[in-house]
This record gives sequence, structure tokens and C-alpha cells, in this order.
Amino acid sequence: MLQLFSHSKNDLEKAVEIILNKAQGFMVPSKNEENQPEDLISQTEASKFLHVSIPTIIDWRKNKNLPYYNFSGRFYYSKKELLEYGRRNRKKSDM
Repeated sequence: MLQLFSHSKNDLEKAVEIILNKAQGFMVPSKNEENQPEDLISQTEASKFLHVSIPTIIDWRKNKNLPYYNFSGRFYYSKKELLEYGRRNRKKSDM
């Protein structure tokens, strides 16, 4: 019988046991947490939602305090926060 690995069966069982024990303590964040709104949409969806271009969304995020969430380098926006942002900025521009 050809053995393709250099570890014994006992070593592999111990490694799996360690991994499973660590995995049991791992919790995926719930969407219901306050710091993660349930109404998150992508940057593309946000541009369509506000009827502006993606470069405009990026500019607002970088320079005008548009609220956003960054998950692994991807940006997401809360519809509720986008509406509040629009209302605040419309009032400023109306003056």
C-alpha cells in the first residue's frame, strides 16, 4: 500500500480534533446586530438607488462622509443611512 502522506493516522485525528474544537468557538456575526444593518446593498445598487454614478458614490464616500461598511475590501451601504444622508445634504444645498 502506497502512503501519500507523512503523518500517522493518529496525528491526523489529533489535527482534526484541534480544528473542530476551534471551529466550535467560531461565531458568524448575525445580521441582526446593531452595527450591521439588515438593509445593506452593494456600491452598484447604491448608485442605482440614489440615481448617481458609481464615481459619485465613491467621491461621496471618500470626501463627503457617506456612511459605508467595508467587508473584505467591498463597500456596502445601508438604504436607511443613504436616505438620511440624502435628506441632510439636500437641506444644506437648499439653503
